Amino acid sequence: MRARAAGEPVTATPPSLQAIRPRVDEELRTFLDLRRAEVAGPDPQAAPLVDELIRLVAAGGKRIRPAMCYWGYRAAGGEDDRRIIRAAAALELLHTFAIIHDDVMDRSPVRRGVPATHERLAEEHRRRAPEGDWAHAGVSIAILAGDLAAVYADRMFLESGFPPERLVEPKRRYDAMRVDMAAGQFLELTSAADVEEPLARRISSLKTGSYTIGGPLLIGAALAGGSRELDERLSNYAAPLGEAFQVRDDVAGVLEEEDDLAQRRPTVVLAKARELVGPERREGLAVLGPAEMAGALRASGALDASIAHVNGLVDEALTALSLAGLAPEPTTALGELAGLVSIGPPSR
Repeated sequence: MRARAAGEPVTATPPSLQAIRPRVDEELRTFLDLRRAEVAGPDPQAAPLVDELIRLVAAGGKRIRPAMCYWGYRAAGGEDDRRIIRAAAALELLHTFAIIHDDVMDRSPVRRGVPATHERLAEEHRRRAPEGDWAHAGVSIAILAGDLAAVYADRMFLESGFPPERLVEPKRRYDAMRVDMAAGQFLELTSAADVEEPLARRISSLKTGSYTIGGPLLIGAALAGGSRELDERLSNYAAPLGEAFQVRDDVAGVLEEEDDLAQRRPTVVLAKARELVGPERREGLAVLGPAEMAGALRASGALDASIAHVNGLVDEALTALSLAGLAPEPTTALGELAGLVSIGPPSR
């Protein structure tokens, strides 16, 4: 569920994202400041739990999920106002929940260039109680922080300002998206690394694609009262782009020789490598360290094949977008957002 840079993006941060991000960030700051005051009122010692969410949100992130929600809303004819920005910002809090828990599961030390939540909280606990089990404390509190982010995401979404009757269908889609997130993460954690490519692609689509592209886009469309026909057209764009987003993330893990490679997650890149090296060399992949694995994925052609796969999926999404018949502004915006997922050739 990470958002890393992989190769050279086709475009810099586009206007369609630049215009929305500061508004989303302002809503997040306002909302979390109010929640901090609520928590600190009865007992100030509980406020650091909200402070951690504020820290992680402020550390960065492109805000792609809020942007997808916003432009799905505009594609369905919704008028720009503060309600859609609040609803879209709630999806960033849902993402905050996801990355906190993801970093615990992956034992990732860093997020957005700063210590991951469980690492920072473990260090804080170590300073206060050096003889205690500070690593376990960090993980435990991080789980609580992630749970709190999920609760706040729900609250921000439901209190976005839309009439209750308008929220019924969007909330149903929001909940379905969260189920996909959990199912995809479960499949990733419980599947062996030697899965075939169709299952690896399914995991990519469920684990990240659904809650990064398709879910937010269709939630936004529903908030504007979009039709089923529009949903189908948007889905034709979102499905390939969502898968591309996760495979791009996996490509970045190879380029950066991350510890993810040592964990043998079932990825499209690894599935392609297993196919390309042939049966006699597949078992050897299982015993390689991260650097050796990255080298093998490059040498086998799996990295280049995965990059081509990402860009092919982006092209598929752009073709669907060109046929969707949307108004010019959301068409341009969604095209720009798709461009963020495209990647250039790997550095050799």
